[in-house]
Amino acid sequence: MWRGWILHFAAVMLSLVLVMPEPALGAHLTQRDWMKSLVAGLGLSFGLPDEPEDADYLRILSGRRNLRVEAEEALHPESLVSIKDFPHFGPFSGSGWVSGIAMPTTAHLSFLLPLRGTYEVSVVVRLAEHVIHLGGQEFVAAGGHEFTRVELGSVDLEAGLQEVIVHLPPNGAIDFFELRAADFTAVEPLGGWRLDRLLMREDLAATALRALDLLDSLPAADSDLLFEAEDAPEQGGASVVSIRYLGAPSGGSWLRATTAPAEVILPIRVDRPGVYRLNLTGVGNQPSGVQVNDEPPRKVAWPSFLAEASVGSFFLDAGEHRVRVDLPPGSGLDVLRLQKLSSDAEALTRLCGLVGGFGPAQAGEVDDLLALLAGLGAFF
Repeated sequence: MWRGWILHFAAVMLSLVLVMPEPALGAHLTQRDWMKSLVAGLGLSFGLPDEPEDADYLRILSGRRNLRVEAEEALHPESLVSIKDFPHFGPFSGSGWVSGIAMPTTAHLSFLLPLRGTYEVSVVVRLAEHVIHLGGQEFVAAGGHEFTRVELGSVDLEAGLQEVIVHLPPNGAIDFFELRAADFTAVEPLGGWRLDRLLMREDLAATALRALDLLDSLPAADSDLLFEAEDAPEQGGASVVSIRYLGAPSGGSWLRATTAPAEVILPIRVDRPGVYRLNLTGVGNQPSGVQVNDEPPRKVAWPSFLAEASVGSFFLDAGEHRVRVDLPPGSGLDVLRLQKLSSDAEALTRLCGLVGGFGPAQAGEVDDLLALLAGLGAFF
């Protein structure tokens, strides 16, 4: 209930704030200008290096929060350790690894974290009793004779420069750190960033809808596309069944996981690019994981009988796509339905309340939109 109220409030606020007169003549903005303004306006600049490049801004707005830190790249040069690259202790990542000496020593490392969050941290080390300080916490990592991955646990980190202190045992070694947190939804125009392109009003609208998770509020357009689960080429151990006491399946049969989980891969094809609402008909008493292409995974829940549930809306280019559904034991999947939503310039700008015609975005509109997104806590 609260989520629906918040989304309704966001849509209303967009309409109130973004009703602008016809754009005045003047210098036009590019998508690069909008990208940089978004990072600054949303308070995300702490995750940028001192001299940021386009890729640094794009990384933040991608929402990806999986980072590997190579110890040899993050190492402070004054640390009393060495960098080696021979494979005597098993495969290693990157160009080399950091080696201790014949007595206990300390390595100082630093790296830039693009986005804040609660991260699960793991490290690859060799030998026991590495004591690691990160984010105000102390961890102990014990490896074997060869390089060993060790899960350290979770730590709350703010975006920006991170300092790591590693106390190595005699002849200890460290290869890399890995930090993992759930990804955010990417904030970008439909079809992605084209940085040198003129910034249009529909780009502003689409980016705002993504940041506020309002793509699903676009009106329905054409007829639906159906994909039967039992036709999936990769069924991950699920069985094709035709039982009907849980409901009448589409096409007469459906997929059901056995006593083990099943990973079902459904290839889908759309002929036209646009925003599509993904609906899945299934059954199960536990939530199932759903991932479309490389988008952040989502969850879907069904009752104990065949029923349809919405996963949300996604922008899909024309062509082939991949939907992965992770079914818990006993759960089932019947059909995937894609509902095309209106996502042309008129539909996008109308939903955001951008009136006064189409065309290039103006600086005042950008400022008003940034103030709204920051006020609503968009993106993070």
